[in-house]
Amino acid sequence: MANWTEQARRLVEKRLWVLGYTAEDYPGDTRSLQSLRQYSSSIDVYADFAYLVRPDASFTGNLSSGLWTEAKARGIAPLVLFHNFSGSRFDPELIGGVLSSSALQRTLINNILELTPPSAAGVHLDFEAIRAEARVAYVSFLESMAAALHRRGQLLTLAVPAKRSKWEGTGYDFEAIGRLCDAVTIMTYDEHYSAGEAGPVASLPWMTQALDYAVQHIPRTKVLVGIPVYGYDWSSGPTRMTPMRDIPDLVTNTQARILWSDPAVEPYFYYWQGREKHTVWFENELSAKIRFGFVKSYRLRGIAIWRLGYENSRYWQGLNSKLKR
Repeated sequence: MANWTEQARRLVEKRLWVLGYTAEDYPGDTRSLQSLRQYSSSIDVYADFAYLVRPDASFTGNLSSGLWTEAKARGIAPLVLFHNFSGSRFDPELIGGVLSSSALQRTLINNILELTPPSAAGVHLDFEAIRAEARVAYVSFLESMAAALHRRGQLLTLAVPAKRSKWEGTGYDFEAIGRLCDAVTIMTYDEHYSAGEAGPVASLPWMTQALDYAVQHIPRTKVLVGIPVYGYDWSSGPTRMTPMRDIPDLVTNTQARILWSDPAVEPYFYYWQGREKHTVWFENELSAKIRFGFVKSYRLRGIAIWRLGYENSRYWQGLNSKLKR
C-alpha cells in the first residue's frame, strides 16, 4: 500500500465518490466554480480539465487557482486532468505520436509529475480516441505513470470509453487499466453525439451493456459510472450542446412538449425554427436519478459528472436522496 498523501488517503478511505469534472467552455466561464461552491457538501473530488498534451510531450494550459482555493476550503480532493482535446476533437494522432516513443513517454511522465502539485490527490488522464496500434504503448505508459505517482503517494485515475465488447475502443486494455489505476470513469455518455445522428445521450440499455462489460474486466470498487448533465440539439445546422440547466428555457421559448422514451429511459422533444426541425435528447433530474441506481446495483465506487455547472438544483436533490443519505 502506498504511503498516501492526505488528500489521496481521504479519497481511498471513502466508500463512495462523487467526482465532478470542471472545465471552461469560454474565457471567464465560472459555472463549474459556482457549482463547486454551491454543492460542495455533495462533491468528494473534482478533476480540473487543465492541460493539453503537445506533440513533444509538453503541455499547454493551467490549473484554475479559483477552483483549487475553493476546493481546499471545502474539503474537496483535487485531481489534475491531462487530455488530448485539441479544440474541436480528441486527437488520436497527437496522443498516439507521444506514446509511440519511449523517450517521449518518459518526458510525458516527468511533465505530468512537474505540473501536479504535491498536495493534489493525484492525476486524471482523459486521453481519448486512442487507436488499437497504441494499446500496448498506453499500458506501458500507465505502468510507469502509476509507479511514479504511487511513489509520491498520489492516485492514478483515468477516463475510458464505454465499451460493450472487445471490438469497441480497441486502444483500451480494460484488464490492464483496471489493474494499474486507482479509479476509472466509464464515459457512459455521448452514445449519440454532436457529429452524429440524433438519439439518446445515454440510453439505459446501452449504459447497462457498457457497465456489464466494464465490471468483467475492472474491479467494481474502482469503477465510476459517467453521468451526463446535458443534451444535444440536432438540426440541419451545427449541433448544439445544451446544459441541463438551460433546457427549461429552451422548452418555454419554443413551446415544445417534453416526451419520454421508455426504451431509452430518457426525455426528448422537437421544435421548429422557421422550416428547420430541431430534435433534442437530454438528461433531466429523473433520468439522472434512475442512473444513480447503478452505483448500488453494480456495487460501484461512485459517479463521475460531466460536467459541473451544467446541472440544476433538483439534480443535486436527487443525487443526495439516492447516494448521500
